[in-house]
Amino acid sequence: MPTFDVFLARTYKVRIQAPDEFVAERLAEEFVSTAHDISTPEQRAEQNFEILDIETTDNSAFDTIELQ
Repeated sequence: MPTFDVFLARTYKVRIQAPDEFVAERLAEEFVSTAHDISTPEQRAEQNFEILDIETTDNSAFDTIELQ
């Protein structure tokens, strides 16, 4: 059976409570992994944020390479 490397681009909409826009962007980038919140309760309390929802808005393959 052939083997392929498939390159995906994913876009998420993240609803987050945070002190300001800059912090919200930084925290979303840091703590969202494959559409899951990977932050701990301690990190949320220490950095004063909560990720409320993560929604995948795009999931597109943009390149495929068949391996030899």
